[in-house]
Amino acid sequence: MTRGHYKIMNPVKSIRKHRQSAYSARGFTLIEVMVTLLILSVGLLGLAGMIGQSLRFNQGGYTRSQSTFLAYEIIDAMRANPDNAASYAVAYVPGTHICIVNPAAAHNLVDATLGCWHRRVTAELPGGTATIVNNPGGGNPLEYEITMTWTDRAHDQPISQTWTVEIS
Repeated sequence: MTRGHYKIMNPVKSIRKHRQSAYSARGFTLIEVMVTLLILSVGLLGLAGMIGQSLRFNQGGYTRSQSTFLAYEIIDAMRANPDNAASYAVAYVPGTHICIVNPAAAHNLVDATLGCWHRRVTAELPGGTATIVNNPGGGNPLEYEITMTWTDRAHDQPISQTWTVEIS
């Protein structure tokens, strides 16, 4: 029915049509929510994997930093006592090199420093060992080589790092 420019609508048909569209939209919204949750869960799983990798890489970086700090610690001790620097380049003997707080003589200072240092190497590096070699190339008696080895927890592989320094 039309009167002039206006179309008169049946209100009952209009309400039924509105209800039908609401019912069909409700079902479609549920599917959209399920797809959205699926996409979100895949994204969160990927994020969790990235966080796990980041933690493993950070642990490896932390261990390398600790080994560098320990190497510089013994290098500084050798530079502070240059007359006895060659005494640091001996095989580590746990009974001889004991960590003493107040050593009396210079020789005891070397033994105490080595004892404390080796104890820290084994405590701070997983499976950590260290060696100090004097004149590794045979050409310079003032040259020392500090090598540390430890186990990388992320890949379960041995890691070795070497520092070469001249003490004069």
